[in-house]
Amino acid sequence: MRFDPGALIRHSVFRNTAMLFLVQLLNYVMPLVLIPFLARALGVELYGVYAFGMSIYMFGLLVVDYGFPRLALYEIAEHKADRARINQLLGSMLVIKLALFALIVAALALFVMGTGRYAEHRLFLLLTALPLLGTALQFPWFFQGIEQSQRVFRYSIAARVTHLALVVALVGGPQDYLWVPIGHGIAQLLGAAVCMAMIGTVGYRIARPSTAEVTRLLRAGSGYFWARVTGANFGYMGVFVLGLATAPAQLAVYAASEQLYRAIQALYYPLSEALIPYMRRLRDVRTFRMIFAAVAGVTLIGAAGSIVLAPQVLGLLFGSGFDDAVPILRIFLAGVPISVASILIGYPLLGSLGHGDAVNRIVVRVALGFMAALALMALTGTLSTVAVAIAIVLGEIAAFVALVRLALRVRSANGTTGLAGSLR
Repeated sequence: MRFDPGALIRHSVFRNTAMLFLVQLLNYVMPLVLIPFLARALGVELYGVYAFGMSIYMFGLLVVDYGFPRLALYEIAEHKADRARINQLLGSMLVIKLALFALIVAALALFVMGTGRYAEHRLFLLLTALPLLGTALQFPWFFQGIEQSQRVFRYSIAARVTHLALVVALVGGPQDYLWVPIGHGIAQLLGAAVCMAMIGTVGYRIARPSTAEVTRLLRAGSGYFWARVTGANFGYMGVFVLGLATAPAQLAVYAASEQLYRAIQALYYPLSEALIPYMRRLRDVRTFRMIFAAVAGVTLIGAAGSIVLAPQVLGLLFGSGFDDAVPILRIFLAGVPISVASILIGYPLLGSLGHGDAVNRIVVRVALGFMAALALMALTGTLSTVAVAIAIVLGEIAAFVALVRLALRVRSANGTTGLAGSLR
């Protein structure tokens, strides 16, 4: 069959991947601009405090989002023509998200007031609730589910550009560090306002939820919720635990490496998110196989080159104060190909083919293993930035092996149909 570039460009997966890639490009470019700026403006010590605050914000966001980035995406993709059902879904999600936000803020206040390690930075940590509220009021997976991801790009631009502009304008040195979460919060609240307005422009609305629908969502999303929360331990829990056990300067060195690692991973999320509704509807494993092969090849080459250039990249972005981050970054870069393979095999393929619960269980088991490793390191006095980085990569390898084993079991059960053909 002759290759048709025009047909490829018109394909819904290509269009939505392109839009989501632009969103992730913003998420990628922003850290590459903002993080070096903050590292130089705040200094190594306060940058470590900022990294600790961001770990709290990101973990709180995962809790507030519950299991909706997967559950809601599946449901909206399947029922996007049923506006009443989706309106009820949006209203129920909003109630759950706001209730979880209130719980997170209460927990944050108790933690901040009870810890002595960051006593002089309590206000900074409390202010992380402001951007958390703004992000919790956004519904990107709604637009992904109705395959209008260009709208996510539009309101993301408003939030990201405002965030960057406010931080650059307001943070001139260590004395201005409280403006970092304030500027972030204002930007995310603006993004939430634009997101809400766009929901109305496409003919949907946030309807008053029923108790039954809220209960159903809580039950249906619990597996995805625990998978997301425990899976977050591969990143945010590592920063959080190191923040409690090490000096802010050491945390800053580790966080710089890990943030670059997460930024690289983020480049692949647009493809993953665009594949989910497409695979959920059509179960086109042949297209998935071609995409997976191409992505795997590019990733291997990119990771190898990045390992060689790690010192130059860190020096250019962060300066000489972050030289100790080179070995940590190289460890993370070695795990990138495995991590990307797991991202694509997990929810886009196995989840879309009806094995989302099994994928959730794999994520939870591996994450619990990582938490056990952190606890063991803390008890034996072997907790270090390098050890945590190695534990994260080993966790990625364990997840990949488990996902491949699941895929092979599905292949065996399906015989020569469905997934079987894609794994040959």
